[in-house]
Amino acid sequence: MTEVTPLRVTQAVLELSLNGGIEAVAFEMQRAFRDAGIASRVLTSVTCETGPEIDRVLPVLTRIGSRGRLRHVGRAVTVPLFTLAASWRLWRTRRDGELVLSHGDTLVGDICVVHAVNRANLDTKRAAGGWRWRLNPMHLWVSWRDRVMIGGLRFQRYVALSGRIASELQRYYGVPRDRIVLIPNGVNLDRYTAAGDDRDETRHELGLPTDKPVLLFVGHEFDRKGLKYAIDALAQPGLEDATLLIAGAGSAAPFQQQADQLGVGARLVFLGARSDLPRLYRLADAFVFPTAYESFALTCMEALACGLPVFAPHVGGIEDYLHDGVNGRVIARDGGDIAAKLAPFLADPALRQQLRAGAIETARHYGWPAIAAQYRALMTDLLNEMPQTTRSKTTGRPFRADLTGSTT
Repeated sequence: MTEVTPLRVTQAVLELSLNGGIEAVAFEMQRAFRDAGIASRVLTSVTCETGPEIDRVLPVLTRIGSRGRLRHVGRAVTVPLFTLAASWRLWRTRRDGELVLSHGDTLVGDICVVHAVNRANLDTKRAAGGWRWRLNPMHLWVSWRDRVMIGGLRFQRYVALSGRIASELQRYYGVPRDRIVLIPNGVNLDRYTAAGDDRDETRHELGLPTDKPVLLFVGHEFDRKGLKYAIDALAQPGLEDATLLIAGAGSAAPFQQQADQLGVGARLVFLGARSDLPRLYRLADAFVFPTAYESFALTCMEALACGLPVFAPHVGGIEDYLHDGVNGRVIARDGGDIAAKLAPFLADPALRQQLRAGAIETARHYGWPAIAAQYRALMTDLLNEMPQTTRSKTTGRPFRADLTGSTT
């Protein structure tokens, strides 16, 4: 289609930074839009960025902690407040001809990027038999928000990060297939690169030997992301010399106790939350991620971009890009299976180089310029399919739809 008017887009996201998943996606997307010549602003609350393209709502939310041990309590306050305030701001001040791309943080907009389907995530938690997740007050808010935002079909398009999310949107909320567009997350190939020659230096800084295998686990939810299975693998034959690095916020005590009971406690290193992930990816030999549920798993893509083969289950978006024997191995959430896949890999330099090359080649297709081009095509089609009168009226107020998909 021919682009009939210049593209103008507002991203709506609670936090704009490089300190997380959605936050970093919005940050990189804003930079990619700007580089592509798309007029873009960001409606946000928590950010260190300034400039005419940054429109802050309730900046006081910056003072409320949303990370660390009490992050669920903080987010139970900040997320609903931002969603309501940002939705009101858009409803009152949205400019004609401007498309709104929300990262699930508003009830108003044209495009909703679905980073996860909460109901699918909760089904996974129930199947695992855990109970602590029930104490998280965020689930009540997210359940209500998703019923309105997704089940109410308030957006013209829903971006699914993976084929699994696309099917979950249809299964749990009845979103028509023609309202779903599959666009994966991107990765910053300038920041996450295998080119850095700092492997030995970083290992030395962390007190790690340069001639022994190092496995890396990155994630904030140790239970859901399967840290216990990675620790179990350390006690299996073939991994006697391996060290496991754990980067991310979480309670280390129960997992250190598990490792001590298995006799591998000295080979566990908890690093806490880190801002130097590219260096960690480059020092490691394998990325071990026995997660139960993921929408895309940005950390896996970052690892691939740094030339680090991924060992993970085929869940969520991971199944779209993890090719067994090409850029890593598909594993079960089982210590024995993980060790059985890792041991021959670590013992075979040729295989390690082969999977390393495959990892870099896979990530090459997920650079942000390519992903931004897909969003540009989506926004162009969306804008062009609206009649001129609708373009000025509908985009000035919330998009509403009944459950059959007809717009009002």
